[in-house]
Order: sequence, then structure tokens, then C-alpha cells
Amino acid sequence: MLLAEICEDPARIKRNQLIRRESELKAHRLGNLEYLLQYKTIRRMYLRLKGPEAKVFVTAPYHTALSEVEQFISDNMAWIELQKNRQAQMVQKPARRYETGEVVYVWGKAFELLVLHDLDMVRQLCGDKPAEALQKHGAATVKIANAKLLLACPEDFDVAKREQCIDLWLKRQLEAFLPAIFQGCGSLVGKRESSWYVRKMKTRWGTCNTKTGRICINLTLGHLPPEYLSYIVIHELTHLWEKGHGEQFRSRMDQFYPRWRERQQEIRKLAYML
Repeated sequence: MLLAEICEDPARIKRNQLIRRESELKAHRLGNLEYLLQYKTIRRMYLRLKGPEAKVFVTAPYHTALSEVEQFISDNMAWIELQKNRQAQMVQKPARRYETGEVVYVWGKAFELLVLHDLDMVRQLCGDKPAEALQKHGAATVKIANAKLLLACPEDFDVAKREQCIDLWLKRQLEAFLPAIFQGCGSLVGKRESSWYVRKMKTRWGTCNTKTGRICINLTLGHLPPEYLSYIVIHELTHLWEKGHGEQFRSRMDQFYPRWRERQQEIRKLAYML
């Protein structure tokens, strides 16, 4: 009777495990390497490098021994060092304030940014309707004119809001361009995405959900020359053939985009355009 009172129902334990929340991130050290570890309801361990500092981030299934995590890191130490060296060689993205005189790249071309608040000048460059919208609704207008990127916005827009205006405009450029890119790249690869969307990401140029066929494209690719957008779309579509980046994936990339290794090296050096 006592045993029955102190033991939980096995079915209840299983239900609790299924709805278990993610654990907190905790810092650990393995020799000279610092890494962050988080336990999740997953089946295998994953290792990623995140941010400009290339911090090592490990996710592991619950009840994985710390010794197993450390062995996993040790087995991938050569890859970690390679990625850290590559990160160190990348040209760092400049700090932006989205002010007049800054250079903004669109499809690989440099445009001087001109931020406008004066309604008469806005009417002259952007037309009456944008000016009225600015006055009545606090809206913003972005357009390319006379080799400049014009941002017409209320004077009280701070850096974050000005960035949002540029990002929204750039997203619309990508969304207008991507259907043709996916059509052409899909014919080349022999696979079709189920759907796609554009989102600003910090560490990835694109992602592919191989189960659903849904592909995400990084908004910042709109700053780079168009050939890099095609390269990333082909890369993500190829994941519909091969999930990982192993030999079979590389072989297919050689077939679909022979210059992919060159693009992979070049794109790391274009951070100044972002």
C-alpha cells in the first residue's frame, strides 16, 4: 500500500515527459573551450556556432550524461576550430544608423541613403500621396531615384524604425523576385518547395524543412548580388534530396551549381554589404 502511494502512474510519467519544457541554457567549459548547453525533448545532439563571436551552442536529449556531451564536442573539435577561423576571417558587418550619407547596398549595388523629413522635398521626389501619408498617418516611403535610396519618414523615427522601413521595402523586392528564382532553380534541381517565405536571420542564409518542403530565405540576401540568392535557393532545394551536407549533398551541388564552393567562400566576405 505504501509503495502504491509513493509511485506515480507510468502513463502519467510518460505524459509529463512529452510536455517537458526546455531546460535553461547553462555555461560549461571543456579545456579551453567554453560552450552553452541546453536540454530539450529531442532524439539526438546538435552543435551550432552562433553570433559574431562564434559561441558554441549544444542541444542534447534529456538524461544525456555530461561525459557524452563532452565526447560529442571533442569528436567535432576540428570542425569547431575550422568554423571559428572562418568567422575570424570574415569582414565584419558595419554598424548602421540609417542616416543620410550612409551607403546601402541593394542587389550588390551601392546607393547613398537620403533620409527626408521635409514634406515639400518628399512631394518633389516621391509624389503627393506619400507626402500626404507621411503627414496624416506617420507612414514611410522608400524608393530608388537618381542613384540614391530615398527614405521619407517622420522626423521622430529612430534608428530601429528607419531600419524597419528599409527592411520592409527590401522584403518586398525579394518577394517580387523570388517566384522566378524558385521556378528556374526548381527546374534545375528537380525538386519543388511546398512554400517559401522571407525572414531576417542572423546566422543562416536560408533554411529548409525537409519534412514539409517549406523554405525560408534570409532577408539580407537582397543586399547582395542576385547570383548569391540563386546559390542559396539551389542549396536549400538540394536539401529536399539530401538532408545533411555530406558527400552526396556536395555531389548534387557540384551537378546543380558547379561554382557553389566559390560562392560559399565569397559570400563570407560580403558582410560589409549587409
